[in-house]
Amino acid sequence: MLFNTFEYLFFFCIVFLLFVSTNNKNTLKLRNLFLLTASYYFYAQLHSWFVILLIYTTVVNYFCGSWIARDQQQGKSGKRFVTTAIVLSIAQLVFFKYAYLANPTILLPVGLSFFTFQALSYSIDIYRKKIEPEKNVVDIALFIAFFPTLLSGPIERARNLIPQLKEKTSVSWDNFKGGAGLFIWGVFKKVVIADRLAEYVNAVYFSPESHSGSTLALAALFYSFQIYCDFSGYADMAIGSGRVMGFKIMQNFNFPYCVNTFKEFWRRWHISLTSWFTEYVYISLGGNRVSQARWILNISLVFLLSGIWHGATWSFVLWGAMHAVFYLVERFWGPKRPNILYHLLVFVMITFAWIFFRIENSVEAWHVVTRICSDIISPVYWGSSTFSTLLTMLLLGIFMLREYLMYRNILPQKSAWEYLFLLLAIGLFGVSSDQFVYFQF
Repeated sequence: MLFNTFEYLFFFCIVFLLFVSTNNKNTLKLRNLFLLTASYYFYAQLHSWFVILLIYTTVVNYFCGSWIARDQQQGKSGKRFVTTAIVLSIAQLVFFKYAYLANPTILLPVGLSFFTFQALSYSIDIYRKKIEPEKNVVDIALFIAFFPTLLSGPIERARNLIPQLKEKTSVSWDNFKGGAGLFIWGVFKKVVIADRLAEYVNAVYFSPESHSGSTLALAALFYSFQIYCDFSGYADMAIGSGRVMGFKIMQNFNFPYCVNTFKEFWRRWHISLTSWFTEYVYISLGGNRVSQARWILNISLVFLLSGIWHGATWSFVLWGAMHAVFYLVERFWGPKRPNILYHLLVFVMITFAWIFFRIENSVEAWHVVTRICSDIISPVYWGSSTFSTLLTMLLLGIFMLREYLMYRNILPQKSAWEYLFLLLAIGLFGVSSDQFVYFQF
């Protein structure tokens, strides 16, 4: 069940109506049980046995969280049980990632990386004494399986979402309007921008050896915006769905291509994952309170782990390593006052790295890079329809202009007319897709 379908719209309308009828102080347990059931149903539409993985993750972290707190009450650290939670949770993730790599016919559970990390934040925060363990297993299960964030995040923290699950939310006109508007904007980014770009990108990368360097460069440029609009579009729809019901879900993107530095890019791209690695890996390794050599190692490990999180292939490892190099080179030799030229360089290097993200075979990815560098001045392939490709470029240009104006706070507050325009554009220019890019992670 995808966000950009009428099936999800029908599902959400029913959920919302039943949610509103149980959203009061006297029926919170019933409300959460209903939301949990709806979330399991939502996930089971992809494959019924996927729900078993959710239950496994919930059981592991629920009991480990309780045992960590019990150990700490007895004067122990609780380290053995937080280690147990991490090992048992990550083991499931590693098994399916590598099993899928060895045998692609094996079904890779959608959203596994996301809800695994979300669940681990609960156990680790208990270990760090940032939260208390929850007695009601339904609340923990719902925190892990909450359907708006289940498949591709944002990766929420227990200390943010669980308190909201224990209280009556504010179902108001402002929340409804803001959530619905954000959802429409997400659908626009997905079906009008990302999916149209995907048609060209998929056609070129299906047989990259048969295309010129300029065509491969255009496909790389298109992919940069495809993955951004696809993933941030999903995040907008997830956050919008939650806001309609009165839940505040963390922001996951904040104009990442409008920045001047690699450091700023990673503060604005996939914020929930970047902050997760910062909080639970980077700081645990000592952060910046160590020697310079150790700090370089810490930064490198975080980027490499981020690459491995996305996929168990050398291409993803290289993608993580590239960003580690970009980050460190900028840290020691980057300009003190980045200008427009440096901004363009940052974008070009990010786009270059995306090639290894898109093409999982690292050898083939290097061939694409080599072809671009050696054959950049050559005829461009305009896709199966020149008109369609030019229309896609025009729509992308309008989107980029709007992003920049929003980044500079030049655009006024969204109005009903703008939402009507977005809906019209979705109807006229949207194309259908049966997946989101980040579902494979």
